Amino acid sequence: MDDGPADGAPRPGSYFEIRRKWQPGDFVDLHLPMPAQLVEANPLVEEDLNQVAVRRGPVIYCLESPDLPGGVKMSGVFIPADIHWIARYDRRLLGGIVLLEGAALARPTEDWRDRLYRPLRLQDLKPISLRLIPYCVWGNRGPSEMSVWLPLAPQLL
Repeated sequence: MDDGPADGAPRPGSYFEIRRKWQPGDFVDLHLPMPAQLVEANPLVEEDLNQVAVRRGPVIYCLESPDLPGGVKMSGVFIPADIHWIARYDRRLLGGIVLLEGAALARPTEDWRDRLYRPLRLQDLKPISLRLIPYCVWGNRGPSEMSVWLPLAPQLL
């Protein structure tokens, strides 16, 4: 049994061959770093201006309303441009998924009845813990809201 790393180094766009005498029960432990990153849409997509999506490797993530703290609506969540995502595998959630956790900002839910406009109040934004799930598994926890595109947090001066 060989517990060491394979000889050589993989090169992008090529195959990596592991030559050895294989035995029953042998396995390959593959480590593929896939940091989460914010992506933006082409500016011609006006509906997505000043919004970002989150991608980790080939997977797009989304925010689903069951993951919001009490008193916060989807429309009140803002993503800081410098957010640090932590990828964590949760075997109990949705049959086992990698979710992303980070610190975002949110505006508490307010009553907008009889009001169409108001002055912008950045001081209302509070830090929250945010959890995103892969887009491909949303809608499996009952009725909910979901969004892939999330607004960037305004710069607080």
